[in-house]
Amino acid sequence: MNFQERPIYQLDSDQLEWVLSTMLDKKFDELLQRINTPEVIYTREEAAKKLSVRPNTVSSYIDQGLLTNKGVGRKVLISSKEIDRLLNKKQVSFNQAA
Repeated sequence: MNFQERPIYQLDSDQLEWVLSTMLDKKFDELLQRINTPEVIYTREEAAKKLSVRPNTVSSYIDQGLLTNKGVGRKVLISSKEIDRLLNKKQVSFNQAA
């Protein structure tokens, strides 16, 4: 077995309360921002411009399950919230790789 050493922190109840409160406040602010942001629906071409990719890449993202198509039939429509979610996911994965 390979164990990685990790630092151990000791917190008293006030410090723990502050840490948890700070984390929850941040997550709550993010949730409020998402709720209060109006949803805009983009065509495949508009979504491609927002994501700085080609329209075929947007179709690939839909096939891979990275984006959800809100269109009916052959019409491809992507929610702005889906685009924001994908962009945030990309930023997290790039930050972890660094």
